[in-house]
Amino acid sequence: MLTKELLEVTKRKPKINPRYRDIDKYQSVATHVLDAYESGQTKKQIDETIETLETHDTFKLVRGLSKLLDRRAKFEQQFPVDPSKLRNAVFTHGFVTTTDQREQVLATVGDEFELTPNEVESNLWADREDHAVLRSEPEITPCELLRQYNISLTQTLLFDAIELKFSVSDNFQEIFRLISYLGLMYTVDEDLTVTVTGPTSLVKKTRKYGTTMAKLIPHIMKPSEWNLTAKIETDVNGDPQIYEFNLDSTSADYFPAKTVSNSFDSEVERDFATRIRTLIDGWTINHEPTILRTEDRVMIPDFSFERDTTEFYLEVVGFWTPEYLREKRRKVNYVKSEHPIILAVDESLNCTKSDFDEANVADVFFYTDQIPVKPVMKRLHAIDERKTKDDLEWLYEREISIAHGEIIDINALAGSHDVEPAAVEMYLDDIYDGVISKMKFIPDTALPEIEAEIDALDNMTLADVNPILKKYDVGQDILEEMGYTVNYISLNQNEAKIVRSE
Repeated sequence: MLTKELLEVTKRKPKINPRYRDIDKYQSVATHVLDAYESGQTKKQIDETIETLETHDTFKLVRGLSKLLDRRAKFEQQFPVDPSKLRNAVFTHGFVTTTDQREQVLATVGDEFELTPNEVESNLWADREDHAVLRSEPEITPCELLRQYNISLTQTLLFDAIELKFSVSDNFQEIFRLISYLGLMYTVDEDLTVTVTGPTSLVKKTRKYGTTMAKLIPHIMKPSEWNLTAKIETDVNGDPQIYEFNLDSTSADYFPAKTVSNSFDSEVERDFATRIRTLIDGWTINHEPTILRTEDRVMIPDFSFERDTTEFYLEVVGFWTPEYLREKRRKVNYVKSEHPIILAVDESLNCTKSDFDEANVADVFFYTDQIPVKPVMKRLHAIDERKTKDDLEWLYEREISIAHGEIIDINALAGSHDVEPAAVEMYLDDIYDGVISKMKFIPDTALPEIEAEIDALDNMTLADVNPILKKYDVGQDILEEMGYTVNYISLNQNEAKIVRSE
């Protein structure tokens, strides 16, 4: 964050915006400021160089960049003798009124500390900040420095915020942990927009709360999608007025790139995610996918399973403390969700399903050391089967027709009707005569054409037939359906003879 005097804004009622600096346009300014931070330079020398870089357009920018670099730079005090001891020694000689007396005192003190008079004079105030020497240059690029400046402007603007609203696509756990740690008060709307309020809006104006609220900004900006709106109290001709500030992820290029860590709370969760991801097909599994409203708080489910418009959540109730368990049960009992929730409960908690009778959950199962994948897989398969059954009934009602002799791409047909490929496969197999290979339906009327090309071959080996199968994009399994047998002598396809079955 920057100090308030370095904040630049534009106001056009009812909007207020910081003056963000374009990364490309002001890259040279940031480069010159970085160049001033050269190892061996004193703080005073660096500040003097920085002053020469200031212009009417950039003086606040230059000072702001310098403030950010000061926090990154490593300065070191350098002196052969403690300056306070030198000052005490000099002052014990009392006032001097002539140059000769001054030089005599410096010489006497120098003899005492084995320094020259010039060394005594140069080190008298060497412990002041201005005399500190830069030992480690800031490790940051000009572009990243400008992005850090822009996000610092955003935080400084929020010093005077009386309300902050935001929504994010992920990073929920990190954000709400920080909200709790900072002692901020919040509410969550039906659309999962979070509103952070506090003493500034409820009791009296205090910048301290706005400063605390500003600490959320870097974490809100981490996800790929985010937006925020803040009410800012600002002075207009001596009269305090409320302006609105809006920002979203379309402006992400102005700010430091962030990635969500999405770390697991426990090895039990990590192990479960690793195992089930190797088993599911067609489903998307997300860790800490969203926030769910529950009374005056939120619950962040550990996992979501999504496929098309179908979704459900898995919440892991592991062992922590009695207080944790009470809080978890309270949240689960009052959670508001459009999608089903299932619970995986650690058996060591000595809970039963009846403990969650009031909860809005679809199922509860227990685990000892590992979260079993079987209950979740069973639910996924049941959903798939129900979806396939519903889609098959829909296809029967519509009476989907295919062209005579046309080879049908099952996945393409399923996509065009927004149904499961398994339903299309079952429908075609029931309604039409033909065979299925590599998710292609080959009607009986199309088989003679393929057979004719195979029979026309001079040498009917698998190596010779494969180009024909590739032409029609069908698999070798179709050969048996057409009455052929493959006689393997070895793994060499040139030796695999294809003959008509007797």
